[in-house]
Amino acid sequence: MVYCDSSRIGLECVLMQNGKVIAYASRQLKIHEKNYPTHDLELAAVVFALKIWRHYLYGVYVDVFTDHKSLQYVFN
Repeated sequence: MVYCDSSRIGLECVLMQNGKVIAYASRQLKIHEKNYPTHDLELAAVVFALKIWRHYLYGVYVDVFTDHKSLQYVFN
């Protein structure tokens, strides 16, 4: 499972398996990203997580969780 979130200052994500944390990742927003709307920041957090953990996630079924309602339609 990958849990992703964003704020006005950064992107955060957690990789978990069987309820235990495998890895954390976060980064500050770049200058141009500070003007992005909320749904773009939430999607950027998902992309960030999938890029950095691609070697763990490749070929495996993964649940991605985000707290932003509009992105639920993208994933369904």
